[in-house]
Amino acid sequence: MIGVKSRAPAMLVWLALFAALPAQAQAQAQPAAADREAAHQAYVAGDFDRADGILRKLLQDNPGDADLLRRHAAVQAALGDVGAAQGTIDRAIALSPGDPDIQLARANILFWRGQLAEAQAQADQVSAQYPGYPGLDRLSASLEQARKDRKLRLRSISVGGSVSDATFASGLDQTWYVQRGAIAAGWGNGNVAAFGIEREERLSTDTRLSARVDLPGGTNRYFIAGGVTPNADFRENWSLGGGAEFGVSRSTTLLVDGRFAEYRSDDVVALGAGLRQRFSPTLELTASSIHLIGGGEDYRLGGALRADYRHPRLPEMFAVLASYPDAEVDGTRQLRAIAAGARFDLSDTLMLGLTGEYESREDSYERSALSLDLRWRFGER
Repeated sequence: MIGVKSRAPAMLVWLALFAALPAQAQAQAQPAAADREAAHQAYVAGDFDRADGILRKLLQDNPGDADLLRRHAAVQAALGDVGAAQGTIDRAIALSPGDPDIQLARANILFWRGQLAEAQAQADQVSAQYPGYPGLDRLSASLEQARKDRKLRLRSISVGGSVSDATFASGLDQTWYVQRGAIAAGWGNGNVAAFGIEREERLSTDTRLSARVDLPGGTNRYFIAGGVTPNADFRENWSLGGGAEFGVSRSTTLLVDGRFAEYRSDDVVALGAGLRQRFSPTLELTASSIHLIGGGEDYRLGGALRADYRHPRLPEMFAVLASYPDAEVDGTRQLRAIAAGARFDLSDTLMLGLTGEYESREDSYERSALSLDLRWRFGER
């Protein structure tokens, strides 16, 4: 998979690149026509690996066939290797520089690589020679939308809060309150920056400011995040971290992250590693480990298991089981937690989230909480 906002437009472009016949081709028999058709059928069926294998064999016997190279470039793009697709289509256009199908294929591949100016220049060459050429209008619309998307724009605004009942080992009972808000903006193809504020009231009150930037990288994603709590009582003074998601396959993602936090009494380093597995279009499971150094202990280990269920006609639902080292100003204690929640689309732009959770912090407190969040979306989710 490549870093695009929707798989459907990508498939339309790739199919057009693969299936279109050269405009200036002679009406003559081509070598290994049955194999070409088999590659085409495999591509249409989504079996890109098979199509790739067939085309590679054909190209061994016909390395100078520009149309085969164009088709192979489309398959490489569908497999997510747009760098290789660029090299292949450049070979095709060197062999047949005046072929509008190859020119249009190259423009589309440049577009998917994010090289908008180069894609526009290649499309202009096709338009100058063949105004209204099939597929040109779709590419022009995609280029115009991509230029708009590269501008910084508001993605979402969120507000929420929670109320908790906390009972301490001493028998003391407290009610805690949290109020929070966040704003997110995006630019380019999947870049997002979010800024948040969270005010938590216990016997004292801490207000934490946070920021996070998410950046795509092909089938991977990367993030950096940080926070600061002025005059912190029980939260960290400041923290800084980052992580990545690596697409191992179409259904498996490797997760890694790290974070440093400074508290009034100690410093903490937390490292995480996990695996997310999609079992079906509706069910996804994530298992992760948590490794913490500091906080009054040399080393502590924890883990979490999360299930997400998404159905087009039902609310999104999730559940979490976790046991992990939790750092606060009084040191690090093992915390066991269970949580479940659902997200409801109230309209095309407004989403409501409800979460219930229970946690037990070793030699500290037990807490049950109910959270409610509202999120306004602008543009795509």
